[in-house]
Amino acid sequence: MSTLETYILGVPDTTTQPTMRDDVLDAKACIDWTVSQLPSLEKRINEWLQLNLYVGIKDPDPNVPNNLIVALQKEQLPRSFNVEVGSHINTIRSSLDILATALAYRYGMPKPDKAYFPIAKSLAEFITYNGFKGAEFIKALPAAERAIIESLNPYKGGNALLWALHQLDIMRKHRKLLAVTTNPRHCRISGWGVSQYFIPVSTGLMVVSDRETVLGLLAKGAPQYDMHISGYVAINETDLSIHKPVIAALHEFASLAGSIINLFDAPR
Repeated sequence: MSTLETYILGVPDTTTQPTMRDDVLDAKACIDWTVSQLPSLEKRINEWLQLNLYVGIKDPDPNVPNNLIVALQKEQLPRSFNVEVGSHINTIRSSLDILATALAYRYGMPKPDKAYFPIAKSLAEFITYNGFKGAEFIKALPAAERAIIESLNPYKGGNALLWALHQLDIMRKHRKLLAVTTNPRHCRISGWGVSQYFIPVSTGLMVVSDRETVLGLLAKGAPQYDMHISGYVAINETDLSIHKPVIAALHEFASLAGSIINLFDAPR
């Protein structure tokens, strides 16, 4: 029976899937849109890597017995990728502020358009509900909803992923483009006797510059081996101890924000 028939005949449509509360749909749309864009971003990143990342051989000194096997980039990673990643970070972070606004309207708080999802700089700051954006919002929430946010530990040292999302968005808006870098993932050298002539870097790789990474040593006079390399693009923010492939990081942030939004999709 079609949906139109069930409407006309007054028969309950058991095929209809449960829907979210209307007031959280805008927040959820931010997450859904971001996730829908990631396959395209991943495809373009992989295409760029295939065109620009390659393996080369360098002779550091004619008097030493080994050449260097290095991963090289033909061109620097386009800054448009940094901008795009930062835009997705912002959309995910904004979804939580949109959620806060929706909850402020839901519970009749004063100045709902000033609501801000709370993320504090420390546990001490958070438990006093003072000195951070969102403090007034969380104090005005009903006890049950306030307990949900408290359970998220939204402060530095409490929820590492949430804190990273928050800080990356601040950096993107106020300081610089996010540090998005190219990294070798796997190098394959194949041919007879390769183990006799090739010595990998003990740590897997040694970064020389943003466009050159040493992968190992190859004895001079060794056969001409078949060498292939794959790589990935990572968010690389040393100050936040973040070094993670871009697509994986964005999926993690989106999943986190989506799960928080779902916590407030309570029955009417």
